[in-house]
Amino acid sequence: MALSLNSVRSTWLPLAAALAGCNPYVAAVSATYSVVTSERSVSTQVTDTGIEAQIKASLVASPVQGTGSLDVICRQGVVVLAGVVPPGSPAGIAAVRIARDTPGVSRVETFFVESRPSIVSDLELKEKIKATFIADPNVIAGRVDVAVYAGHVLLVGVVADPEQAHRFVEDARSVGSVRSVRSYIQTMQ
Repeated sequence: MALSLNSVRSTWLPLAAALAGCNPYVAAVSATYSVVTSERSVSTQVTDTGIEAQIKASLVASPVQGTGSLDVICRQGVVVLAGVVPPGSPAGIAAVRIARDTPGVSRVETFFVESRPSIVSDLELKEKIKATFIADPNVIAGRVDVAVYAGHVLLVGVVADPEQAHRFVEDARSVGSVRSVRSYIQTMQ
């Protein structure tokens, strides 16, 4: 049975990329790349990382069921809470309260979906979007974080100007199977 190059790429590249995150050396290089390519100062990156960690710890410690599984992304004091919050669940309200009560937070945004049928499909879609960013010579992929929930794409980052922000959104929209794109990309102040 002969495999085409496209078949190998579409099957093994997302798997290799996902597994690369398990390697501490790849993770260290990735973290260093993000620090170096970010538009934010190192002190702002440190502050944002501290805010993310503090909120995540509070979400995990919260007695409200469902808060511990939410994702937290902070850029320049703007916090985006994302993940699955079923209808009627108090998790979203509790998470927003926790984030707002955290020192250094200037604004809280939410990106909640009711369910997530396939985490694997979302991971594959995320890797396709990242590959699109890497292939685009007009953007620097490390400046924007990508999350995918039930085919809905979330973009969070800081870029130099509105044109770059627009380019990231258009690149994400160009990938097949994307249901919607929500951008929380900020431009440098």
